Amino acid sequence: MGEVFSAGFMRSIDANRTVKDALTLAITSSRPRSRISVTDLVSPMQAFYSRTHPEIQPTLDRLQVMIAGTGFHEVFGRLVSTEEYLEQLLEIDGIVGKVDIYEDIPVELKTTSSIPKDIYKGRSSYFEQLGMYCAMADKDTGRLFVYQRHSDKQSDDFRVYEVTFSNLDHIVSEMMSRRDLLDDALKRSDPSNLPQCKWLYRGCDYSGICSCRGKAVDPSIVARDEIKIVEMPILVEEIKNKLASIPPSEPTLRLNDLVFPRKAALRRTFPGEKSDREPGIERMQELQREGFRHELYAALRYGSPGQFKSSSVRLGSMVDKVSLYRDIPTILRTPSLKSMVERDQLPSFFSYYFDRLAFECALTNVRQGRVILYYEKIPGDKFMVYDVTFHSRDAILVEANRRLQLLESGAEHMVLPPCPAWMARFCNFDPDCSCGNDLK
Repeated sequence: MGEVFSAGFMRSIDANRTVKDALTLAITSSRPRSRISVTDLVSPMQAFYSRTHPEIQPTLDRLQVMIAGTGFHEVFGRLVSTEEYLEQLLEIDGIVGKVDIYEDIPVELKTTSSIPKDIYKGRSSYFEQLGMYCAMADKDTGRLFVYQRHSDKQSDDFRVYEVTFSNLDHIVSEMMSRRDLLDDALKRSDPSNLPQCKWLYRGCDYSGICSCRGKAVDPSIVARDEIKIVEMPILVEEIKNKLASIPPSEPTLRLNDLVFPRKAALRRTFPGEKSDREPGIERMQELQREGFRHELYAALRYGSPGQFKSSSVRLGSMVDKVSLYRDIPTILRTPSLKSMVERDQLPSFFSYYFDRLAFECALTNVRQGRVILYYEKIPGDKFMVYDVTFHSRDAILVEANRRLQLLESGAEHMVLPPCPAWMARFCNFDPDCSCGNDLK
């Protein structure tokens, strides 16, 4: 499984049930909302129950999908636009909305498990939401960026649609009507006048208590004959090429470069990693994973006020930040496995997790570290939390310094510790890196 440097410095690995339960509660804690939003108007009945029954929380599986979408928004938006145009707040008559990108026209980014052939029929709520943003911005044209998530069953896909709305006045009128209905329902604690939720038979969290059954479904805020949808494949290619051409991050050495020093040396020698995949596709999948981890950490941090913080660390030219949970160095990882790894196999199976944690503990001078594993492909119970106690801090720092000095001196990559052998199958430097020789 590769060189398990940290195994020689571990005193114990304990599963921490108390922290696991606290983190599970943290991620399922809902954030309070007060003002009526565009999202509320897409489904007023669901908005009613989310406010009046905060004790009902989505399952971790459903939360995972929501978190993945939010995280993808975050990282994708910052690569295709700039700060002054991202997440722009719009307001109209007591209704608020936050459009993903608004430079010259509103742009909404959506992630989905599949892109239907008839995008309006299959995802009418996308057009309702975009239409409301366009009405609030007084723009008759907007764009939808739709990303189909990569999974074991299908490849990812990305499409852009330009949408022209012919009746903004009607959209505003419908917004005011739904706002008034929702506001009245909340004041009276009675949702009987609200229309049926479009999610009733699609796994709604409130289907067991809602009053949707037997109701008529409200017509869409945006009728099909009031919009023109044009797919934009040329813009799709431009965005993919832009993502593929973004240069690597700054050459400053980071903690992960000490964990994977051979790859770090090759990246510094050959900064343009080769890839025979379609431009932008590999980058989109990276954004999907990166965004999910980012937003998962944000959800944990929000649900644990004051317990997460970061600490800057430095070793020679290496600078980075260490996350701490309850003052203990903590790493959060999301392995894509379908079963949990047994505790006694963790150091060899996830050697790079523990190598990273050993360096973090040594640099912060804290003996105990924590590994949070979130198994995204396991239904139901996804979290495992392990407390890891290390010894011989000075020896760990000696190894960290050795790796750093080799990287700083531009040493040939073969003198540096290899990555775990199985990673070679997914590395653009294979076979030059020689990390996968043990598998051949």
